[in-house]
Order: sequence, then structure tokens, then C-alpha cells
Amino acid sequence: MNIQTERLENHTARFTVEVDAERLEKAKLTAASRLSKQVNIPGFRRGKAPYKILANYVGEAAILEDAVEFLSNEIYKDALKEAQIEPYGPAALENFTADPTPTFKFVVPLQPTVHLGDYRSLRVPFEAPTVDDKAVDEGLQNLQEREALIEESNQPVAKGNRVTLKLLGEFLDAHEHEEKEETEEEHDHEHDHDHEADHNHVFIDRDDMLFLLTEDREPAPGFSDALVGANVGERREFELTYPDDEAEFQTMAGRKVKFDATVNKIETMTMPALNDDFAARVTKDEEKQLSLLELRMRVREDLQNQANEKAEEEYASQVLHEIMESATVAFPEDLVNDQTDFILQNIDRDLRQRGLTLADYMKMTGKKREDLASEYRDQAVHSIEHGLVEQELMRVENVTVTEDDVNAEIDRIAGQFGDQAASFRQMYNRRDMRDNLRSQLQNRNMKRRISAIARGEVEEAAPAEAAPETNAE
Repeated sequence: MNIQTERLENHTARFTVEVDAERLEKAKLTAASRLSKQVNIPGFRRGKAPYKILANYVGEAAILEDAVEFLSNEIYKDALKEAQIEPYGPAALENFTADPTPTFKFVVPLQPTVHLGDYRSLRVPFEAPTVDDKAVDEGLQNLQEREALIEESNQPVAKGNRVTLKLLGEFLDAHEHEEKEETEEEHDHEHDHDHEADHNHVFIDRDDMLFLLTEDREPAPGFSDALVGANVGERREFELTYPDDEAEFQTMAGRKVKFDATVNKIETMTMPALNDDFAARVTKDEEKQLSLLELRMRVREDLQNQANEKAEEEYASQVLHEIMESATVAFPEDLVNDQTDFILQNIDRDLRQRGLTLADYMKMTGKKREDLASEYRDQAVHSIEHGLVEQELMRVENVTVTEDDVNAEIDRIAGQFGDQAASFRQMYNRRDMRDNLRSQLQNRNMKRRISAIARGEVEEAAPAEAAPETNAE
């Protein structure tokens, strides 16, 4: 058997395999024996008709087709073994010719490959977050609101009230904003959903929105003023433009919107004074009640921990993005198809929770499955690249999670559930729950590792990469 291997551009390989004519003839005899047991030939019992009689009855082509199918499975296995190639999925028989030498041509999708590049030399500056006095004041105000005396009011809306609204919010500048967005590259499905929301113009549609009508709590500057004087059941429509300040208003900065609000409930809030008595009341169930100064220090510490956690997460994402930019990832189209199918299966599952199916959605939109596959292809590719790079980083950096690590994390989380801790632990008797937690821990540890690398806190030599080319499973 003569085997030639050719690497193709679409991350597949072609095997051209020549076999002895004698081997094909034996395969034809085997095929004829099987076929003779499946057909009734007048004058012969099943399985007893001579080869020539059978060939005249079913046709030589039918015997050859069956022989080629049978023989191709054997030859393909031998070719894989000799070429030392690990396929991603099953091969396709591209072509077969019988003359002058029986020759099989297979196209096989290859396992993905990942080249991380010189990520160990990557350096990304990190700026530790700080919590200012304003944030601490807001934290204390949240505690005040939690302890406030709340009473339903029959008076018209006034500033400082808490109101429950049926609220519809629409963009009035959606067309201009869409044109601006179309000039920017979109990378992920979440962005696609934002874009679809703009097409619908509606960005909020709720029956039970709760707002505290103070300048630092209102959803848009001027929102409180527009509602002052309204009674329960009254409907107000008004237009507002967000200040062009991305630092404060982010994606809403500069947007012109229209609100349609109906007042469902009006409440007054009487805030407790910020003093030591207030601090003692907030911490009454603790072993040691705190003073206002101590409570303020704790609020600052909690906010700092939250800010640190968020900053670390954003930093790790930035580092991972930089690594992905310099990495080279290759994979076959079969993997893209599988990932796209996975995405569509998830969509179908989500739709079923609402009483629909993917088939229903396709009927409603007039789209075929291939149309949806095309729409979600970019998301599938991004997900594959992201996952493969993360997987390879875990392998190269030897990021592992033990059973003891999983048990310690379960203990840590269970400690937050008090009397319900035992019920929480029972959830993790299931294998899938433990595996999911292990995956989360491994991903977290990987991000911590690459963050340390980008800060220059890790030794230069990579510990695990054994070869310049790596197959990621």
C-alpha cells in the first residue's frame, strides 16, 4: 500500500492511497458474498449464486461500490496510522479510481492547532483601582435607603419620592446611531443583540420599574423633573438627551430618547440619620456592633475589594485579548459547523422555555437553518478561537485543579448559605456540577496566571510546551 499525504489550506489533509489490485478483487468477492445473501436470484438459494450470475443480476457496479465502501474503511485506518495524523472527525472519500491501480483519495479534517507565540514576553500595565469618598458616601446612602421608613403616598410625585413606573424607553436617534455603528467592527453575539435592539428603537419596556427620584439615582438627567406633580395612574411622555459624557453615561452618552411613563405607585422615604446609632443598628446581628467611623471603613474596604475584583477581571480579559492577537489558531470547517450547531441548539432550548422552538422561529422569520448558521458563524469562530487559546494556555502553563481544590471551593461557598449549607452541598454530589465548578476554577486560575505573566511576576521559561506545534483537543 502506497500512501501520500497532502496538507490542504482549509486545515484538512488529503490521503492518496494506492492498493494492490488483488486486494480490491478480494474485497469484491466479500462484497458479492454479502450481496448474494440479500437478493433472491431464480434457481439459486440465497448466498449460493456464483459471482458471474450475481454480477449479471445486480450489476458489476453495485458489487464494486460495496467493495469500495468496505475496503475504504480498512484503508483509511491504515493511512491514519502510517501518516501519524489525529483527525478531528470522520474523513470523506473524495475519489476512487480502479485503473490502472486502485486508488483511494480521502479528505480528513485535522485537529485544531494553536501557536501561542511569545506571550511570555507580553507586558500590560496595570493600574490598581481606588475608591474615593464619593463612592463611600453612596455606599452609606445605600445602607440608609435599606433602613429607611417607606410609606405609600397619595400626594403627587415630588423629588425624593420612590416611584414604581410602567416605563417604555425608545431611541429617537436610532438611525444615526446605527450608521455610526456600521462603521465599527462587531466581534461578538452580545454586540449583535445590542445592534438589534437599536433597530427596534426600544431599549427599555417594563411594567414595574422602581426609581428613587434624586439626581444621583434617576435614570437620565431631567427624568425627575419630568415626573414631578404626576399622580398615581397618570401617564407622562417626554424627551431627554443624555449629556455627551461617555465616562458617566457610557453607551447612552449623547443619545436622544423618548420616555413613556405611567405612575403605578408613589412612596415617601424617611432616611435615618448617619450616626453611631445608625451604624449599631445596621450591625446589630454581628458579634461586635460598629461605630459610624468603623462602618465607613468597612464600606470602603468592601468597595475596594469589589473594585479590585472587577479590575483584575478586566485586566485578565485585556491580557487574554493581547495573547489571542499574537496567537495563530487553525481548525477545520467541520469544527465551525459543530460549534454553530451547538449555538443553534442552545437557542432552541431557550426558545422552548418560552413555548417556541427553533423551527417555529424559522417559520416566523422566513429563514432557513443555513441562513441562521451563516448569521452565527462569526460568533462560532470567535468562540472556537477563544476556547482553544484558553485551553492551550492551561496546558502550557500547567494550570490544574484537584479534587481538594473543588472541595475547598464548595466549602467556601457553602459557608455563605448558613442553615442551607447542607442543601447547597448536595447539589455538588452530581458529577456535572462538580465538573462545571472545576472548569470555572481552572479558568480563574488561568486568568490569574496570565495576569501574573503580563505584570512580569513569572519566570521567563515556559514550563510545559514540548514542541513548537501543538494539537489542541
